[in-house]
Amino acid sequence: MIFNLVLGLVAFVLSAVAILILRPLCHKIGHVDHPGGRKGHSLATPLCGGVAIASTVVLLGMGAVPSRQFAGFAFGITVLLVLGALDDRKHVPAPVRLAMQTLAVGAGMCFLGEIYLQNLGAIFGAADFELGGHAIWFTIFAAVGVINAVNMVDGMDGLAGGFSVMIVGTILALAAGTSAVNVVLLCVTLGSLLGFLAFNLRMPWQKHARIFLGDAGSLVLGFILTWFAIQAAQGPQAVIEPITAVWLFGLPLADTVYLMVSRMVRGKSPLAADSYHFHHLLQRLGLTPGWALYAWLAVAGAFMATGLVTESLGVSESARCVAFLGVFAAYCVIANLLWGRVRQRMVRQAAAT
Repeated sequence: MIFNLVLGLVAFVLSAVAILILRPLCHKIGHVDHPGGRKGHSLATPLCGGVAIASTVVLLGMGAVPSRQFAGFAFGITVLLVLGALDDRKHVPAPVRLAMQTLAVGAGMCFLGEIYLQNLGAIFGAADFELGGHAIWFTIFAAVGVINAVNMVDGMDGLAGGFSVMIVGTILALAAGTSAVNVVLLCVTLGSLLGFLAFNLRMPWQKHARIFLGDAGSLVLGFILTWFAIQAAQGPQAVIEPITAVWLFGLPLADTVYLMVSRMVRGKSPLAADSYHFHHLLQRLGLTPGWALYAWLAVAGAFMATGLVTESLGVSESARCVAFLGVFAAYCVIANLLWGRVRQRMVRQAAAT
């Protein structure tokens, strides 16, 4: 335990040092996120958070837990880091993005790491729903979906990093003392995330984020979180049931599906960027960026707590699956109503001017 704590502290320091080294370099080569358009920041901000987190996790993990499984972990991170860095510089077409994400999950997670969804739990009755020969392709479909959901979360200072800390911290607390998930990698990831948040969160002495994750970081985090969640929910050493893992990602999944459907209803591509995410809604309702962050994380935490508490109370997996679908439906209805109010207010304000 002491070793893991020390490793987490080392990861924190390395992540912070990497950011201090990369920030001026990003400014020099122009690898920054410029303000304007849908963006809420006012200064050119370096996109080095993802590189700092990924390099820290890979370098420390390589020394602490070298194995074929870690090679798959590092491979997936590297592929998505490259994809995200390219997308941060110049938009990568959706087919290429999906192909590289599929490569990261299929080759890194499933083939080398041997991490995949073998069963979905007892969501349709008393027996576990085994995926059998469909396990690999279903894992790729689910993992790519979660990776993109986490990518969409990254729209406000501290949001993706804060959510990732909640997920990693929860799984670490549940997996401590077991072999279900690699605790060393969890500690390294948590330390590197906290090192990043020291520069990304708004603080009394830091009025705005000094660095961003960029797509490189949000895609990598999506992969890492999915890896840990699948590990935690599969096999004889599982510490959570599969449907509980869904609840852990409840808010990003609900927001992503709602957005994609609403875009198609409006005649747009489901992958088109817009300003209709839940965090945008919170700010349109009048919350400051800081309070919008706390509100978003509180709702995400409520999803997580619901999944964990209902599992501990022995509620059946099928009932919790139905409950999740019900909560998702309620989320869509409430989001529609709130967006309707926002639009009405905007129309009144426009008419008044």
